[in-house]
Amino acid sequence: MLKAILHGKAGRIEHNEDESVSWSSLFQTREDLLTSTVFERFAYLSESVQACLLKHWFKRYQGVIPDGFGEFKGISYWPRYIHEHSSGTNQVEPDSIFHFDECNIIVEVKPPAGGDQYFEQWQKEIESFIQSEQGQDKPLYFLAIGRIRQADARDWAIPLLAKVDSLKAVAALEWTSVTEHIIALTSDDGMGDKTVVSKQDRFILQDILEGLSLYGLQVSPFKWSQFNVSSLPKLNLKAELFEASFN
Repeated sequence: MLKAILHGKAGRIEHNEDESVSWSSLFQTREDLLTSTVFERFAYLSESVQACLLKHWFKRYQGVIPDGFGEFKGISYWPRYIHEHSSGTNQVEPDSIFHFDECNIIVEVKPPAGGDQYFEQWQKEIESFIQSEQGQDKPLYFLAIGRIRQADARDWAIPLLAKVDSLKAVAALEWTSVTEHIIALTSDDGMGDKTVVSKQDRFILQDILEGLSLYGLQVSPFKWSQFNVSSLPKLNLKAELFEASFN
């Protein structure tokens, strides 16, 4: 499906009852499509590349993170939990839960052109997961990607870490950081990263980058500023040179 969308072969889809939009336009505002595009492919990466991505995603964090999260077991997409609070109960649906043998990671995603992250959503997702059977036997980590300032992430993490004993760390980053890191992993020189990326890993990471391109993210390592025009021969249209070229 991703390739069909990228090459304009997916057609259009009914949206808001009386209008149709292209799949590529729909992708730009739907966090669920972003979640599936990126994380479905994460599951197929080698253990070393998964660890490398997680290390980068948790580069800026509050709390304490382990050297490794353990053996990857799978991902739950949009699980529903009951959030019990002083005013009653309601359903909460995190974007995804990464399951490892030693911990769980709640991942909350916001697309680049979507709405911002907000504290109340983080709090409800963490509390409802802790209240569930899944959240009672392992350490928990929280990862927010997209539409979040580091200052807000730090301020929100402090009360959450103080209130929830099993919550060990909260991390946040933007999609540009995710994309730039994947570009570095797939480049020929690795751009300083020592992780060994197999041919299969490269295909998977390239798919992720192509998916991220639908959200307007730069997925090429090259920028116009990197092209040095002085390295090209200067054109000279003087008459004598022009005439000489025909002699």
